[in-house]
Amino acid sequence: MRQSFTKTLWGTAAAGKNALLDLVLPPACRFCNQVVAGGEDFCTDCRRSLALSETMMATACTRCGFPKAPLRGSTGNDSDGNPDRTDETSPTEMASLRRAEPCVHCRNLDLEFDSVVALWAYQDRVCDAIVAAKFASQAPLGDALGRRLGVLVADKMAGDLPDIVTYVPSHITRQFRRGGNGNQVIASAVGRAIGRSCRVFLRTTRRISKQAWLSDAERVENVRGAFSLKRSYAFTGSPEIAQRHVLVVDDVLTTGATGNEVARVLRDRGADRVSLAVVARAIRSC
Repeated sequence: MRQSFTKTLWGTAAAGKNALLDLVLPPACRFCNQVVAGGEDFCTDCRRSLALSETMMATACTRCGFPKAPLRGSTGNDSDGNPDRTDETSPTEMASLRRAEPCVHCRNLDLEFDSVVALWAYQDRVCDAIVAAKFASQAPLGDALGRRLGVLVADKMAGDLPDIVTYVPSHITRQFRRGGNGNQVIASAVGRAIGRSCRVFLRTTRRISKQAWLSDAERVENVRGAFSLKRSYAFTGSPEIAQRHVLVVDDVLTTGATGNEVARVLRDRGADRVSLAVVARAIRSC
């Protein structure tokens, strides 16, 4: 009884402290800093603008992450020649369109990773949020993005969750300029959301040019040999990796060149499966 009373007392004190903090430092939107209700990460406007593509992304190919429904402003047909789906189409109906086999976008691609979970399309406010989350000063934003991605991973991979989580690293000079690695913040939040450890398996072997500036062929060459396992894991049969299902977290997936290279490194060290989880999937016309 005494323990119960003490627990209640501490709980009441913690609640009072949180209420006082909310009064002195009201919770703010992780993106625009407007005041939000307690427990909310984003204000109503930011939440709506970030989630605009969620229904469309529910149709995404599980192999490459490319949606089967068209983006706004498209010609009126999706990649398979079907009419546009209206906003009345439910997320459940959209999700039923997913296929395990390659889609029209990836059927001719050699992909080292096994599957992709993508939260949003890389457009509009999502682009701004991802760029901001690269910097250590925006760690709360990265954490909020990671938690949302983690909820989606838990749903999409229910019953087949990865064994462990890691992330795509950035070069030390880039980390120094940004104050850290935004992907690590996102990946840590994903790991907590699905109940898995987030480990630092990978490192860069050299500086990499920004992929956004390069053609598809140049992107592949830019990352070729640019990643390796950290020395503590760099031996054949590492128990942390061998025969495990590894989830690699990144902020954006465009051509898959980086994901392919990272997955290759992990497979070379014995990973059984490699999946990708990204905050956003870049959608380009084919």
